[in-house]
Amino acid sequence: MSKKHPINRLQKQLVNLISLEAAIEQKLEELVPAVSDNAEVAALLSGFLSLPRDQRKALEARLSFLTDSPPEIEYPSAISFAGDVNEGKEYPVTGALQSAYTLFNQAVISYSVMHALATRFLDSPYAADEGTALHLARQHTHNYIQAIQQISRFLHDAVLWELDQEGLECECICPSCGVGICLCSMSGRAFLSKVWEEAGPILKDEGIYVQLPKRESPAAKAGLQKGDLILSGDDREIYTIEDMFEVINEAGPGGVVKMNVRRKSEETEETVNLHI
Repeated sequence: MSKKHPINRLQKQLVNLISLEAAIEQKLEELVPAVSDNAEVAALLSGFLSLPRDQRKALEARLSFLTDSPPEIEYPSAISFAGDVNEGKEYPVTGALQSAYTLFNQAVISYSVMHALATRFLDSPYAADEGTALHLARQHTHNYIQAIQQISRFLHDAVLWELDQEGLECECICPSCGVGICLCSMSGRAFLSKVWEEAGPILKDEGIYVQLPKRESPAAKAGLQKGDLILSGDDREIYTIEDMFEVINEAGPGGVVKMNVRRKSEETEETVNLHI
């Protein structure tokens, strides 16, 4: 892939993420000593230290590849991204976990933005087999989602650990706590897990949503509109991206795909012939 002239929106997002990764690295370096009294949390946060550093270097390499003159990057403090977690002053262990959780979530959102930009600016697997902005967005998002899950597993125990340090015993009167077997942390984790499950997947399980078709493209000429929902192609139901790829690939150049489409402004369905 040839280099691009500076600087498009994808490259700006790379700059933003480089700054964010640097801020996360800085914040983690501050948090690890603050939680030294809790060996488990200290080990958890220490294990995250290399993550933003390695990811920042990968982003810097991609930005350098995509532009002849990479812009200078400012490295703001982590507070400018996540804000100050006041609880960290009085309760450093849970405060540290909350700070890391907040920053990691912000990174996930920022990588989601880059994922969309990478496809639009063709810095995706269709440009190279590895190392593109889309590859980085996916891998770094995966890394942070895993880290967020780990923090979620530790947080409730960390809260109870702090209460134990203060000598505050459980006052719950449930049957288990009543006999001295506290289930408070397990209950919190179970509830959080259930909420995530009930929230459901991000991706809809029906059809392919049509973005604004390219001008003069086969989709535009066929009359597809932004907001249409493609339900089937050549009498095959379409649920996933892979389903869409298969239908188009099977038709091949010069072929025609008969699509069943639900228009967003109506509940009616109509047939569209896509000439590939």
